[in-house]
Amino acid sequence: MMFDAVVLADSPHAGVRILGLTLAERGRRVAARAGARRVCVVEDAGASRALAAWHADGGAPALLIVRAGDQLVHTPLVEPLLAGAGERRIAVGPDGAYAGAIWLGPAAAREAIEALAGGGDDRALAARWADAERIAHGAIACHPATTPAERRAAARMLLRILIKAEDSAVSNYLYRPISRPISRLLVGTPVTPNQVSFTVAVIGMIGCWLTAHAGQRNLILGAALVLFAGILDGCDGELARLRLTSSKLGAWLDTVVDELTTTVYFVAIGYHTYLHHPDLPWLVPSIAAGLAGYAASIYGIYYFLVVVSKTGNSQHYVGDLEIVESEAGIGLRPRRRTSTAPPWLRKLGGILILLVRRDCVNLIALAVTLVDGYFAIYLMMLAGGLVTAAVVVPEHLKLRRQLREVARRGATPRLVRSGQG
Repeated sequence: MMFDAVVLADSPHAGVRILGLTLAERGRRVAARAGARRVCVVEDAGASRALAAWHADGGAPALLIVRAGDQLVHTPLVEPLLAGAGERRIAVGPDGAYAGAIWLGPAAAREAIEALAGGGDDRALAARWADAERIAHGAIACHPATTPAERRAAARMLLRILIKAEDSAVSNYLYRPISRPISRLLVGTPVTPNQVSFTVAVIGMIGCWLTAHAGQRNLILGAALVLFAGILDGCDGELARLRLTSSKLGAWLDTVVDELTTTVYFVAIGYHTYLHHPDLPWLVPSIAAGLAGYAASIYGIYYFLVVVSKTGNSQHYVGDLEIVESEAGIGLRPRRRTSTAPPWLRKLGGILILLVRRDCVNLIALAVTLVDGYFAIYLMMLAGGLVTAAVVVPEHLKLRRQLREVARRGATPRLVRSGQG
């Protein structure tokens, strides 16, 4: 249902900045990210009195109310409300207490606007509507922010959003501990996430250029810059999540820079190896074969992202799909797998998957450069490119057949998450 939003920021603390945004501005962005058509930030009594006219001008749709003058808020505060069914929905914490967000259907919205315009507040509304649907908010949703201690605790709470479920152990224990402080320094500056992505690309390309020259010094400096680019690469997403400015363009730019740097570094380390061993007859053909493997893998993965999942994160790639039918229509779902392999083999497979990830490859490459092991780096990346292509290309061909079948049934590609029909 189409809805407007009112952000209540009539508090002396509304202008306090936490991780780059004032409490009031963060509340406005939370409402906008939730899908509000219009957002009115109420910062004083005059704005409250003008609410009735503002709401009427918009055609009086449903209404989202967010309390943001004395607390830090984030999207999990309001997202569960939108999935509810009642005419009145109130966000509550784990203890059942009102948490600072209300969703109202059109009829209840008019009543709320009149109350707020007359000097009432959201807490009185939440207390009045005993029959409203109480909906527990998600994690990292809100935190009081009226004292210095509360603001520090609120910042610590918000920083937890920087940990991603897709992160590997290398990212969690090496990359993030370095990228997080950098992001905290940048979050209060005009630097944008996309500017960080372009900087990452430049640093990565300089690292590849150095790697493509003979000499261990160039090899070490190149690998160090590529590793630093990989660490800094986490800052663009961290800034976007902290500022609530994530976008499809930013997600695509991030993943394109990742794949481009990895592919160019493979060519650079291959050329570095060639400079030392120009007499090896198989070296140049293997560089071409590896480049073809990387290109084929990238094509297959990006085809899935564009056509099926419609996301810009290559970590969301799923290769083994099956066609399913449900009330919502025909879709493609990740195939449920039941492994009969012994535990030690599954553990070994998990380790191998970790080792071929970009973050781990960058770290290993830098370590190996210290003993001038350029040949080992090249062979490792060559094997990674060829093995990945050997997996992705057949999966892509299978996906093409499935998409033709979906089209034959008159449906459009749709990704169904595991557990859904």
